[in-house]
Amino acid sequence: MNNQQETYLELYFTLKTASLDFDLSPKGQYYGGLEATVKIYRDSAFVTGDKFRILSPGYADTTQLDKNLLHQHRFVLTPGDYHLVLEMSDVNDTSEHYQFTKDISVNLKPKEVQSSELFFLESYTPAAKDSRYARSGYDILPIITSGSQYFPETENKLAFYLELYNLNKRLGPDGDYLLKYYLEDASTGKVINKFASFSRKKAQTVEPVLASFNINNLATGNYNLVVEALNKKGEPILQNRAFFFRKNNMAEVAEGSFETLDISGTFATEIGNLDSLYRYVQYLYPISSEREQHMQTGLLESRDETLLRRYFYAFWKEKQPLDPLGAWRDYYEKVKIANKLYTSGMRKGYRTDRGRVYLTYGSPDQVDKRQMEPNMPPYEIWHYKRINSAFAIPQTNRIFIFGEFESSTQEYQLFHSTALGELQSRNWRQDLYYRAYGGPGSIDPAGRPNSSDREFGSRANQNIILQSTGAERPNR
Repeated sequence: MNNQQETYLELYFTLKTASLDFDLSPKGQYYGGLEATVKIYRDSAFVTGDKFRILSPGYADTTQLDKNLLHQHRFVLTPGDYHLVLEMSDVNDTSEHYQFTKDISVNLKPKEVQSSELFFLESYTPAAKDSRYARSGYDILPIITSGSQYFPETENKLAFYLELYNLNKRLGPDGDYLLKYYLEDASTGKVINKFASFSRKKAQTVEPVLASFNINNLATGNYNLVVEALNKKGEPILQNRAFFFRKNNMAEVAEGSFETLDISGTFATEIGNLDSLYRYVQYLYPISSEREQHMQTGLLESRDETLLRRYFYAFWKEKQPLDPLGAWRDYYEKVKIANKLYTSGMRKGYRTDRGRVYLTYGSPDQVDKRQMEPNMPPYEIWHYKRINSAFAIPQTNRIFIFGEFESSTQEYQLFHSTALGELQSRNWRQDLYYRAYGGPGSIDPAGRPNSSDREFGSRANQNIILQSTGAERPNR
């Protein structure tokens, strides 16, 4: 809502340049882009819409396409329920066409105390005088994500924005209230006091909130960002919260932090012989960062039983401070399942790709096994409706595709996934054929099988998981 009491819908687009097709212009530069059409309906009647293009700058070559193209579009809408249709096509390959639909509700009311969506920011900069989309004197760039918000260790700033509406209708013109924002543990609801701030405000029709926290020392975990408006009695007038996941390797077991740790009376002292301890530390590999894996390798090579016990306890104490033993027991049960289901002719289940994915992300919601397709290696597609594991970034609608490229080994290699941080292949169908036959595939990048006899019988383009979720689409 703006100061003129107009309500509006804002759409933000971010495009990975590597996902676009590029054509060479007469001037010798490569250009790519997306054409988008937005149509908004109410009760089947067309209300508003627009057609526009998001174009890349010119590139001398296409070997270093690591930029994101950003775009914002705004539609003024009266309160009510709407149906949005979004169509997108690659400007250089119109056959690559996608359509998305979504029901939306504009529920801001002129006289009720409400707030806009609370969203995280990639950046905010002072706005130019004629900026069309300025907020509170700043051009803001939201972080666009397809699932839960994730802050890796490389991000040390958490910035956010929202707007509070009609507080003056509740408190009277220039009425006092307390604006408070803080972080809380998502599992316990406990407020993290060192990440909290407040200020006294005068009630207005529109109150913009633009703020940030330094999260350099925020440990790995699940959190909520909470923004509240409180009256003079400390009673909440309104509250808004947004979930995010923080991964911070600063919170890992650091060298020098566990070597003298007192573990007397802990479960680490009750582990049997050195061989069992050695094997248990090896089991940590799938859920460990690269730095943790490096440290584990050194400890295993030393075979120092005392240090292994101390490290093993410190690892689980860091992962679950309140119940390290329970966390280890739960994980150990999953390791036994992974070893039973995914052990190959080459390694134990927990060290295979399928075992690692199972231990890191949990059990998939759907598994499509393709063992006997003509002219194809065996492969599997795993689908996760929602990833909510203690060892992974929370995400929704993610797939993993594994192929058995060495016959009769049961060694399925991960060669494509839509999960954050995993191996991705835009042309995974071609990769599947290439590995099967040692040459280019019979399915083109747009997913259209050609007339080659290798394609005969294959259902790589007719998969219910991919078609129902849209998860095979390039990440735009």
